Amino acid sequence: ALSVASFRRSLPQFCEPEFREGGGVEFAGLYHPLLANPVPNSARIGNDCIVTGSNASGKSTFIKAVAVNCVLAQTIGTCSAERFSLDFFYVATSMALRDDVLAGESYFVAEIKSLKRILAYCRARRCAVFIDEILRGTNTPERIASSVAVLRMLHETQSLCLVASHDVELTAILAGVYDNCHFSEKFEGDGIVFDYLLKQGPSRSTNAIRLLEYMGFDRRIVEEARAFLENGGA
Repeated sequence: ALSVASFRRSLPQFCEPEFREGGGVEFAGLYHPLLANPVPNSARIGNDCIVTGSNASGKSTFIKAVAVNCVLAQTIGTCSAERFSLDFFYVATSMALRDDVLAGESYFVAEIKSLKRILAYCRARRCAVFIDEILRGTNTPERIASSVAVLRMLHETQSLCLVASHDVELTAILAGVYDNCHFSEKFEGDGIVFDYLLKQGPSRSTNAIRLLEYMGFDRRIVEEARAFLENGGA
């Protein structure tokens, strides 16, 4: 009790969760409790959802914030939000994976083992599933094909699935099955400004080459990358 009280005192805002059967996850003023200056977000996630957006825009932090609050709600009854309601879920995640040199396990093998574990959980119980950058350890065509198959299967289990991905192709292929939301940025002069606010619909922007330029890469690298992209990869 003292630990929970101390944790609550350390937060700029907290609430006790509400539990509603079949209600998915709904929140207002949600933020990640480990951030010093977080940007709160509000949303209702009643269906599986793909979160897209450019690099460093806030996708991973957002799904981690939702995931950790699902755990906190069902353990110590404390959420870093103004309001947080949810169904009772088993929380299953695939995040921050690593290869294992000693075991001879590549990053992609670690990914597919993680997804197989999650599918087994979802077949046994209702889960809240959080996947950060699904199957990024393999080539683009097979990543998209495999991701679509896995995400369709997860949808059929009736669990709630929140997936962060750079592959905007998934938003079109799974339209009508998964909802879409995104994070974005603004370009101001030579700089990039992120607002970290959740927006509806799929992402329409990219910023990888602009980030190379912003971080001071040699101009030749930036120009060659931009020309390659404009020529369709030829």
